[in-house]
Amino acid sequence: MQRIYLDSNVFISLINKEIDRQARGLFVEAEHFLELLKKKGDVLILSAIFFEEVKEHSHFSQGEVIAYFKEQGIHTQSVGLKPGLPWRMFAVQGLHYSDALHLAAAIAFNCHYFVTFNVKHFEKLECTIKVVEPAEFD
Repeated sequence: MQRIYLDSNVFISLINKEIDRQARGLFVEAEHFLELLKKKGDVLILSAIFFEEVKEHSHFSQGEVIAYFKEQGIHTQSVGLKPGLPWRMFAVQGLHYSDALHLAAAIAFNCHYFVTFNVKHFEKLECTIKVVEPAEFD
């Protein structure tokens, strides 16, 4: 069983039925990713910053998010933000503050994958975790 850290933009795209500028169905990719995750039985790691961003952009509470995943048959683990997360080492490499926090949390909680629609933000970083879009997850 693998630990998969979910960036809030994937869940927000799913809930808001978002498409991008090229008419790419982000929400469809998120749905397929969750189906694969469910089949594999992997655990989805959801951090405190994930819940804050979801609340801000979709108004779903932490309880509603957890209930959604439970209803879908997806295993989740909610995690806080550990003191001393090494987010600064990613920020100095040009990563936006919230992306740096997400990545640091994913690494601190021993995740195998970081799933996001913002892969290009992470391309130049050297890190110990696989950063992929939902459609690239295997």
